[in-house]
Amino acid sequence: MIANFILLTGPDDYRRSARQRFLLNGFKEKYPEGEVTLLEEKDTFNALQNTVLTPNLFSSSRLVVTYNFWKPDTFEAAEKAGFWNALGGQSDSVTLVSVEASLDKRTKAAKSILKLAKVETYDLMEAAELVQWMIRTAEQKGVLLTQRDAQYMLDRCGVNGWNLHSEIEKLAMASGSNPINRELIDQLTLPHPSAVVWDFLSALSKQQASAALSSFSKLLQSGESAHMIMAMIIREVRIHAQLKAGSEDNLDAKLIASRTKLHPFVVQKTLPLSKKFTQAQIKNMYEQLLTLDRRLKTGGLSVSTDDAGELELAIEKFIITSCN
Repeated sequence: MIANFILLTGPDDYRRSARQRFLLNGFKEKYPEGEVTLLEEKDTFNALQNTVLTPNLFSSSRLVVTYNFWKPDTFEAAEKAGFWNALGGQSDSVTLVSVEASLDKRTKAAKSILKLAKVETYDLMEAAELVQWMIRTAEQKGVLLTQRDAQYMLDRCGVNGWNLHSEIEKLAMASGSNPINRELIDQLTLPHPSAVVWDFLSALSKQQASAALSSFSKLLQSGESAHMIMAMIIREVRIHAQLKAGSEDNLDAKLIASRTKLHPFVVQKTLPLSKKFTQAQIKNMYEQLLTLDRRLKTGGLSVSTDDAGELELAIEKFIITSCN
């Protein structure tokens, strides 16, 4: 392991980016005169080599941050140039932080980097972890967020860390010294479209046409286009098909999330609803939506940027048919 080589990886881009900011700010605070260099995917290995190995005339410390930089050919060039030994020899003056959203662990490059670096992996958090993270984030802002209200906010706002942090910051400012409560969450946050689509499909599973039509209306009123809503519904039905198949194979939520590459929270929340649908219902909904999508793409529906009335009516018919 190279002491001055840090790898930040994993699909949780919010926490990964937060850690990167922490390291960057810590470096600037400790070394006010230090140099910071940022290299991206488009930059060459030579640029990295020159930055790391060029002697610093002023003897100041140097932080180098790379983003999605380590491809197999880049790593091969580093090996041929003896870069890793040289980097280790610069531990008193240079720190290399590599941010890689994902690594193909089948490749020699990825396997080697994972051995060479001090690795910090940021996986997507499950529901309980997300709730606790939200509570801690609120505490850092000086306000109380109970577990119950954090769970309600998570269901309402979705799992995106950037959005959740922004919403908590806004709620903390609005609440003053008072706890963040459900009333304030309803007043100041917008429900994530996926949460409304989840309610929409929940109503379909119970064959409650009026509730499903109401959710569809909410999505339209929130500014979502009929095209986007249909795409979201298709995606959610596809997810239900995957989860239903996983549950019938007796897989637990964690394994289903791993196999489908879905967020663990999405699987945990959606799986009980998926089990309420029969395979026949899911197949029927999917076939209806594909037929609707085909009509839309072949001119069977007259839709313009100013008038999506025919598509909206077709989706409403899909809702009613699915509830019969």
